[in-house]
Amino acid sequence: MLVRRLPGRSAAIYALDGGSAWLRAATAQYLSRCATPAALALADHAIADVADASGLPKGAGDVLAVDRAVLQLRDGFPAACPACSDSGRILGWVVLVDVRRRPLSPAVVAVLRDCAQVLGGILAPANPIAGDRPAPAPEPDRDAGSERADEQATQTWIAEMLARRSEASTSAFLLIDLDRFHALNEVLGSATGDQVLDRTRSRIRDVLGPGECLLRLAGDRFGIVAERAGSDPRSLADRLLRTIARPMDFGGRRISVQASIGIVDQLTAEAASATVLTQAVAALRRAKHDGRNRYALHVPAIETIDQERSHLEFDLAHALPEGQMHVVFQPYLSLETGEITGAEALLRWRHPTRGDIRPTSFVPLAEATGLILPLGAWTLRTALALAARWPEGLALSVNISALQFHQPHFVEEIDAALARSGFPAERLELEITETVLMRDNAQTVSQLEALIERGIRIALDDFGTGYSALAYLARLPHHRIKLDRSFVQDLANPATAELIRAIIASARGQGVAITAEGIETPAQLEAVRAFGFTHAQGFATGAPIADPTEAFGRVPA
Repeated sequence: MLVRRLPGRSAAIYALDGGSAWLRAATAQYLSRCATPAALALADHAIADVADASGLPKGAGDVLAVDRAVLQLRDGFPAACPACSDSGRILGWVVLVDVRRRPLSPAVVAVLRDCAQVLGGILAPANPIAGDRPAPAPEPDRDAGSERADEQATQTWIAEMLARRSEASTSAFLLIDLDRFHALNEVLGSATGDQVLDRTRSRIRDVLGPGECLLRLAGDRFGIVAERAGSDPRSLADRLLRTIARPMDFGGRRISVQASIGIVDQLTAEAASATVLTQAVAALRRAKHDGRNRYALHVPAIETIDQERSHLEFDLAHALPEGQMHVVFQPYLSLETGEITGAEALLRWRHPTRGDIRPTSFVPLAEATGLILPLGAWTLRTALALAARWPEGLALSVNISALQFHQPHFVEEIDAALARSGFPAERLELEITETVLMRDNAQTVSQLEALIERGIRIALDDFGTGYSALAYLARLPHHRIKLDRSFVQDLANPATAELIRAIIASARGQGVAITAEGIETPAQLEAVRAFGFTHAQGFATGAPIADPTEAFGRVPA
């Protein structure tokens, strides 16, 4: 399982032999016994809390704590995750061995934990101790606010729900996950996040009918087993998406939450619950990959898609050192003067065998794995070096991820990049998402003020796609709002037009420039000019090019 999900690596399993302090080892195919890490040839029960590396017994090797329970070892450079019983007792280890020395990504950590959880479920019956007995199966529709089912309890619940169906009927399992809930939780705080989850649960219950049972899972997930009885689970998923997406009011602040849903259909009472859950997770990943706020049905090809994603992650880690990345620039137009006043730096990936990889495919992957940090730093340095040759007065915009922005030495890195390139700080604009701005704490404000003191301008990118509130944003420093392209595509909608006018009026009242993104036709260009936008960007103002200097100057208006 581990090797299949992480190609290019090998694995080993260590299990405690009964109640003794000895380990039995089993290795995956292609991994010789001598290649297993000597640092894990131990099973002293002193390993009680692996989050504290000091608790390891002598001879454990040089251990680095990575993301709490996952360990990364320098000796032999593997990583390991404990397989535990329900009570938390360590029963063994899942060990990942990699022939290449590289840091653990969040995606790899997640796979390790999944595999360790499966191993724990396998080993627990062979290592019975009081307190390790499985928890009783949850009742149908169990959704107490303080109780959230773990994976084993979820599998038990799925099996029980399927077993209650008549032999002639089939069922569907729907796995619901709130989109970008982690960011919302950071922005608004865990108390408000819990309220959002409670309201979401209530909304889901309101949608469900007879034969449809709900379970609240760990984190921001919910599970539903629905009896088919002639109905289509896709229709249920559509109703759920619409209901969840309705704005919620919290003390005058309107919050919109969206969800993605993975569906496994045509289930019988004999379906293996572990397989059902795995297939639902794969379908959910597909829904997220396709843009979120949608559902995806499980099909056998999804496993191939997951494997493809793992290969893409592996290739992305090597793209920068192997020279596969380059920067292009897309000009933006002043609608007041009709001139190109600057350009936005865009990262592009040309794979040696796959050709050009779309940013929508690799940027989310880079953000999820942490690779956005080296990629973002390289993009900034490269863009500044190229823009230093531009005519004076032309601005450069560079996208900054939330992960980059919140690094402790981010401002110093900007200073160093500016000094190395000689590009004036006054001509640099950093584009950040509204989620970064809404993290209203002293560090965020201090970072923004430090950048502005240097003359750097701040642009709020993709405005309208997150948890925006104009009155709230007015309290935080920024110079430009870039309205998401989805607004431009819906200009003919009266409700959208009214909202756009309100945003423009508020922005102009604060002295903030406002850019329309995704302008592709002359008609759209004229429309946003009439609305009162100050700038426009898109193929109508110029396609992304390696050297935009020829585009600088006056553009026919």
